[in-house]
Formats: sequence, structure tokens, C-alpha cells
Amino acid sequence: MRLPRRAIALLSRATPVYKAGSLQVRTLLQASFDYKYIRDNADQLLENATSRNVHNARPHRVGELYDEYRGLLTQTNEHRSALNAASKEMGVLAKSMSDPKSKSAMLDLREQARVAKQAIQDIKEQLTDVESRLRCEAAKIPNSTHPDTPIGDETNARVVRTHGDLHNVKTVPEDGVDTQKLSSVEFQDHYDLVQRLGIVDMEAGARVAGSRFHYWRGGGALLELALVQYAMTRAAASGFVPHITPDAARSSVVDACGFRPRSSAEDGGAGEASQIYRMTPVTEERGEHNADPLCLVATAEIPLVAMRQQQILDGSSLPESVAGLSHCFRAEAGARGRDTRGIYRLHQFTKVELVTLSHPTASDAELQRLLDFQTSLYADLGLTFRVLQMPSHELGASAYQKYDIEAWMPGRKQWGEISSASNCTDYQARRLGIRVRGEGHHLFVHTLNATAVAVPRLAVALLESFQRPDGHVVIPAVLRPWMMGMESLAPENK
Repeated sequence: MRLPRRAIALLSRATPVYKAGSLQVRTLLQASFDYKYIRDNADQLLENATSRNVHNARPHRVGELYDEYRGLLTQTNEHRSALNAASKEMGVLAKSMSDPKSKSAMLDLREQARVAKQAIQDIKEQLTDVESRLRCEAAKIPNSTHPDTPIGDETNARVVRTHGDLHNVKTVPEDGVDTQKLSSVEFQDHYDLVQRLGIVDMEAGARVAGSRFHYWRGGGALLELALVQYAMTRAAASGFVPHITPDAARSSVVDACGFRPRSSAEDGGAGEASQIYRMTPVTEERGEHNADPLCLVATAEIPLVAMRQQQILDGSSLPESVAGLSHCFRAEAGARGRDTRGIYRLHQFTKVELVTLSHPTASDAELQRLLDFQTSLYADLGLTFRVLQMPSHELGASAYQKYDIEAWMPGRKQWGEISSASNCTDYQARRLGIRVRGEGHHLFVHTLNATAVAVPRLAVALLESFQRPDGHVVIPAVLRPWMMGMESLAPENK
């Protein structure tokens, strides 16, 4: 049995609320899930979720709720048909009300109509409840996974290629450097470097905002601005339209992009911490509840993708490529140890993000284009880096396929992630209602994202890689146009 168009529209547009315990939980806005596909492929979807280390996805439950919804809709239509029939007969009887039998029949028909109306109202309430649970269960199912993706945790990441020579001796961007002397240097950790250079003030950041906030100062501030200008200039030259995005987005938008604005505990789960900061205006402190609260964005990917929500695009406009500058805010709950030292893992940082909206048939090629752009950026900076195809546990909810790029950080004596690139296929587009015109019907676009510059991580790699025996840090030639004539960062005189 096919659902009537009215039911499909209801499932696509409604934004119901249901209670989990005492907490009201909002479902995703405007999501367009293929419930029939989920029901018919529940075994496969459960296996996929398990391979991605997602244990709260219940595709079989989605199928049960979908069938329940269809059954309730059928009952509604039957009662509505009975109500229409009773109304039609009452119209006929109204012409002969002088007959006592007609009066009696009219009373019977009115009772039938009353019963039908009440039944429709009762089922409507059930439909709202079932639909709420249906949409919330469907939202827990992660994207499908590219068949080439390694299965397992981060230890199963596959190295695709490596660029450089591990300690950057051959790629230091300054003529006349004694590479033999450089290769014997004991590389310092970036934390010690930034203290000696006087370019980061972590203590002031902690006094003002708390731990893992920082101030760039002097040459450090110029370095951040240079990295942003470098990335934006290169991106614009490659066809990405520059944007400066909001640093906040509605909770429903954050949800739709695959980020969790609530902890698992709030959703009735085991209590996994959310990495998203939720904003609490003064009105909420006074007890006025906002059903769709603002969140600070963890990446410009969120506002860049959501710009096109509820739009139908012309195929000729695709791919649509944008580059967005924003501050990024991450709770970094659970972070421990050396990663919390210095500026490697912060609560707030600046990032240039690339986003592409692609025709579904072209997204694989677009992912490669993004990856090629990223590697050209880092190669021209002179960094040593490697490209990793990330395994299933590392994909997150939205990614179909993901690559990470890690730079060699000789002070830390380990690889460190500086960027990623993901193909999210139609995961985000279904939730945000972004389509492209097609013959006969509209298709959901595919969304892709890639980091151009995450400033602190890239700064760590640059500082540690290009330090010299005299304490200076060489500035890559491609950044110097924005460094006010500085060719290196010098130790601060104290």
C-alpha cells in the first residue's frame, strides 16, 4: 500500500515534540527520511551502524513504527470515509424531516458522525506520537559507508600517501640554511616555542575565559591572519566563493548537519557528552524556554551547508563551492594528557572551511578535488604530511567517506591531525531539504566539507617544523606577503 501524498507531506514537514522522561526532545526540522527503504533494509542498516560503532540506531524499530503509522493512517481514512458518507445521507434526509422515520435516522447518523469525528481526533493524537518517535529513531541511523572504508577504530586508518621527509630538512623555506646542522637539532615542543617567542598568552586566556582559551599576540596574531589570508586567497582562486559566517546556528540546524547539540543523556542515552556549546540567553535564565536554542558552531561547515536549506537548486549551478571563515567552539569533553598542552586542542579557534554542494553523480570526484586542494596548500607551506583514509569508527554520523591529513610535528615527535575532508552524500541535504532539479523529480544534493586551515593545529606544525638552532622560526615564503615584512619569528627579549 502506498501512502497518500498528504501523509508523505505530513511526514516531511512536521516538527513534532515528544517527551523522553521529563524532558521535551525536539525532532529534526524538515527531515525527509525514506522510511520504506529503512524498513526494507533494516538488517543491512543495523550492520552498517554496528561497523561504525553506533549502538543506539534501531532500524528495525523504525520499520515497526512506520507500519504502525501506516495502519493508523488507514484507520483515519476509513473513519473519514464513514463521516463523509454520514454527512451525505444527512443532507438527503434533511429534505424529508417531516417523516418521523427520517428524524430517527437523522439521530442515528448524527451519532455515527460524532463517533467518527472522535475516532479521527483520537487517532490524530496517536499519529503525532508515533510520528515523533519514528522521526527520532530514524535520525539515529548514520549515513551509509563507502565500500573502501577500513572497518574498525583509528588504528585501522589506511595511509594513502606521504609527502615530505619526516623532519622537513629538505623543505625549510629559506636559502642558506645548514641542513646538516638543522638535522641534529633537538626539536622543541610548540608550547615551549610560543613561550620563548612571546606569541601566545595562555595565562591571560585562562584568566579571562578559562582553561584552553588563548590570546595570539604580536607575530602570532599576524601568523593567524596570514594563514587565513593564504587559505582564502587560494580558495577564491580555485573557484570557492569566500564567506564570513555566523558563529552561531539554531539547534535544529546543528542537528541536521550531524552534530549533537545535546548529550546522549538528554536524549535518553548512556550519557555521552556533547561537544557543542549551547547558548543560554538571559530570557531563558528567567524561565522563558526557547524551543530551538542557538548553539556556537563547531565548524563553518554548519552555517555554510545550512545557507541552502529548503531550496531547490538548478543543476547548472552545481557544484556550488564556498569557503567560510569562522571561529569554532568545541567543548572537547574527554580530552586528556598531552593534547591539552598549549594550543593543540582548544575550546575556541579560527578556521577556514570548504563546502561543496554537488550533484549526486559527481560527489566522489568532488571529494578528490577537495583533497587535492588541501594537499597543495600544505605542500606549498613546506610541511611533511600524510593522507589517511579513515576507518568506520571515525566517520561520525554524516560522513560516507572521510580522509584526514596529519602533519609531522617534530617537537611532539608524532603525527597530528591538521585537516579532514568528507563526503556526506545526502545525509545533511535530506535533513535540510536541499535538492537539485531533475527530470520528473528533484534529487537531494550531496554535501562535502574539507578543512583548508585550522589555525592552531597548522601553527603547531609550522612552528615545530621550521624552528632553527638560534631559536628563530622561519615563516614559509607563501605566508610572508601578510607578515608585514617578517621572514621569521624571533625569540622575545626578556
